[in-house]
Amino acid sequence: MRGPRILTFTLGLLIGLGGGLLLAWEVFPPPPGNATPADLAPAYQDLWIVLAAQADLVEGDAAASRRRLEALGLPDLPDRVRALAERGLFENWPLSTVQALARLAQALGARSPALVVILATPVPTRIPPSPTLIPTATPSPTPSPSPSPSPMPSPTPLPTSLPTPTQEATATPPAPNGPTLLESQTRCETSPLLRIYVFDAEGRPRAGVRLWVSGPQGTETLLTGLKPGMEEGYADVQMAPQGTYRLGVERPEPTVAELAARPCVDAAGQAGWTGWEVRVRLP
Repeated sequence: MRGPRILTFTLGLLIGLGGGLLLAWEVFPPPPGNATPADLAPAYQDLWIVLAAQADLVEGDAAASRRRLEALGLPDLPDRVRALAERGLFENWPLSTVQALARLAQALGARSPALVVILATPVPTRIPPSPTLIPTATPSPTPSPSPSPSPMPSPTPLPTSLPTPTQEATATPPAPNGPTLLESQTRCETSPLLRIYVFDAEGRPRAGVRLWVSGPQGTETLLTGLKPGMEEGYADVQMAPQGTYRLGVERPEPTVAELAARPCVDAAGQAGWTGWEVRVRLP
């Protein structure tokens, strides 16, 4: 007799539970919550800001964009939008999205050197290479003697000697009241890097200086002071092996220095390419 009673009790329990769930979920569901964009997690708030910037790119309605952003209820909204624009610049997001974020940040009152560069760049920072982009000869005075490279067949084998420490960049005559190349030196690296330090007339690092670097892949626009952990006057750009680069400070021309990544062998006997470190003084 106990078995049928237990079975009857179990069936009744399951039927009651199922009926209760049906009433709770279907017949009398709870009213929707009053969630707002301000309740989103930080990552989704960032996505909301990016989508608002992209919508503004299509609509061009500043008032509607401001309403969308203010729905997040962020006390630091201008800095939040500025930080997203700078993040997009470093992570190579589509330029249109980065510029839309920069415009929104500026409209909200944010200011930074990075916003100046983003908003002043009407085309992608990498411009398709041109055969006449880098002249093969510059009307400059004869630079200090440098070691003549030995002929190398193609593909170019790496040399078996260390690069000469006194190797210098090709400096062009400074324009009147223009920037001056103070110092240049090479580093033998697996992945060559052009490191640029800019100082004012008193020798202090200067942030927010716009740099133009022309190379085999085109022209890149840089801004000093944007590298975390580095001094205010610093900027860098990756160099291509065997590539020749021309550096302009605050404008593409005149060129301050011309440099090249050449084969080298470091002190440990590892093959690499010459990266550069240059120091430039502003007038």
